[in-house]
Amino acid sequence: MSVTMKMIAKEIGVSVATISHVINGTKKVSEETRRLVLEAIERNNYVPDMTAKNLRRKKTKAAALVISSYPDNYVTKLIHGVGTRARELGYSLMLVNTSENEAYEMEALRLLRANMVDGIILSPATNRIDYLADLQRHLPVVLVNRYDPRFEDIPRVTADDFQAGYDATTHLIQHGHRHIGVIYSVPHVTTTENRLRGYREAILRYGLPFKESWIVRGFGTTEGGRLAVKTLLQQSPEITAIFVLSDHMIIGVVQELRDQSIRIPDDIALIGFGDFEAAAIIDPPLTNVSLQPDTIGRIAFDILANKIVNPEYHKHVSLPTSLIIRKSCGC
Repeated sequence: MSVTMKMIAKEIGVSVATISHVINGTKKVSEETRRLVLEAIERNNYVPDMTAKNLRRKKTKAAALVISSYPDNYVTKLIHGVGTRARELGYSLMLVNTSENEAYEMEALRLLRANMVDGIILSPATNRIDYLADLQRHLPVVLVNRYDPRFEDIPRVTADDFQAGYDATTHLIQHGHRHIGVIYSVPHVTTTENRLRGYREAILRYGLPFKESWIVRGFGTTEGGRLAVKTLLQQSPEITAIFVLSDHMIIGVVQELRDQSIRIPDDIALIGFGDFEAAAIIDPPLTNVSLQPDTIGRIAFDILANKIVNPEYHKHVSLPTSLIIRKSCGC
């Protein structure tokens, strides 16, 4: 049950009006009373319900984008898409990057709700987003990339991550590879889970061997990619191809393979995820799964704008991916 102003007032023995005056700064209140009110608000994680105030005034024409991903090329283009569409529709945009920190994400959402944005686009840190059940009663929310399948009533815009994982793995299999490793960024998010499901489905369909040790976490960073490929090849030297699930990590993978004098694609074939500009000029040029982050961002804001006007508006969009074939896979 949500904490109310009335509950706070009863707990510390003041009137609801006093609580309101402290929150809104509409009347002078003694420092002692103000301190008691603020401590009670903090203790109870109370967020003022702005619904009634919204009814008395116009919308703010402000929205927020809360991103929990590492700031790679994909995220940059997603932000560009959201920001461009927001400006076209006359909205200002607040940006929060929580860097995969779930606690910071929840605090940021609490503050955004209190500070009167009209709606939020969110890429959550984990699949565990039960807190959105309460948030979406007060604010329109649209999910991008990551989501919780239990919350079908929250609109979302995603790439077809399952098909992307399946297609990339199948491409390596068709090059004759039987021992294919994966380096991923973040666990317990639908992007990773769906890509790995696609990878496993391709392995299963072609009747190939599989070991859990062939899947290694690289933490979404260049150094993480370097350490992950080093670990992967040390514990599984039979690996001949690797599917890397972010552009930052594949740069580290390429660096480590070069340092070990391992040839790409002769010794190890590579496919990356989330095509980036430098992929075409790296030696060898990198085969990559191409997403549509700018389009995802624009569509997400369109859905949010519709939901702000009509709270019952609901839409899921899944965009196809494509494989940009270059030389790192052996083509």
